[in-house]
Amino acid sequence: MQSLNISTAAMRGIQQALDNTSNNLSNLDTVGYKRRVASFSELLSDSMNEQPKVDEENRNSPPGLRVGSGARLGMIKLDMGQGNMKQTDVPTDLMIEGDGYFLVTKKIKDATGAIIEEQNRFTRDGSFKIQYNDDEGGYVLHTASGYTLTDNSGIPIVLPEPVRDIQISKDGMLTADGTEYAPIGLWKVDNPDQLQALGGNLYDAELGSGAAPDSKYVNAIDEGIATLRQGALETSNVNMVEEMSQLVNIQRAYQLNSRAIGISDQMMGIANSIRSR
Repeated sequence: MQSLNISTAAMRGIQQALDNTSNNLSNLDTVGYKRRVASFSELLSDSMNEQPKVDEENRNSPPGLRVGSGARLGMIKLDMGQGNMKQTDVPTDLMIEGDGYFLVTKKIKDATGAIIEEQNRFTRDGSFKIQYNDDEGGYVLHTASGYTLTDNSGIPIVLPEPVRDIQISKDGMLTADGTEYAPIGLWKVDNPDQLQALGGNLYDAELGSGAAPDSKYVNAIDEGIATLRQGALETSNVNMVEEMSQLVNIQRAYQLNSRAIGISDQMMGIANSIRSR
C-alpha cells in the first residue's frame, strides 16, 4: 500500500507541475509575463528501527531504514528575471528595466452606475493606450483590460485634452505637449511570490479602495532599482527550449510513477493469490 501512496502523491504533484509548464508555454508571447518555476518537497518519512534480530546476520542494509511517503508540489516560485526588450517606437509603450510594477486601477460600478469599489492591480505589461475616460473626465493611459495607469501617489494620470507629443523620462516624468504631469509610479514588492495572479497579466495589489500605495510599498524609482524605457516593451522571460525540456522530464516522471502503480497492483494480486491457496 505504501508504494501506491507514494506514486499517487507524486502523480498529483507532477500533474500540477505539468499545468504550470503549460501555462508558461501559453504565455510565451505575453508582454511582461514572468514564468513560474515548480519545486517539489519531500513528504514525511518513517524510520524502520524494530527489525527482527534473526535478520541481522543476513541483512546487508543497516537498521533504521527510512521509508518515504513520496513528494508533493512544494511551491511555484515566480521568476523575476528580466525579459528581452522589444523596440516598438510607440510613445505610450513602456518597459520596466529592473524590479518594479505599474499600479493600475479601475472603478467598479453597480447597476445604477454608482461607483462602489476601486480595484488596484499590479502589472509588468506596459502596452498602454490613450482613451477618454468618463469617470476621470479626461484622457488616460489604460491597459487592454481597461485599467488606468496611476502616478507615484496612486492617482490616475489624467490628460485634459488629446495630445500629440508624449515624452516619458527614465524616472517616470510624463510630459505631454510641453506640460509636465505627476511622474508614473513603479512599486517594489518585497515578496513577489505572494502576489495573487488574477489573469490578464494582472496581480492583486492588496490595497483597499482609495488606499495610498506608499502605505504598503516602496517607490522602485526612488530606490534606484527600476527605470522606464519609452517606446519599448518587455517580452516574456519564458525560455521555450527550457520549458520543452522540463515538459519531457515531467512526462517521463509521470510514466515512471504510473508504471510503479501497475507493478504494485500486480504484486498485491500475486500476494492475494498465494494467500488464497
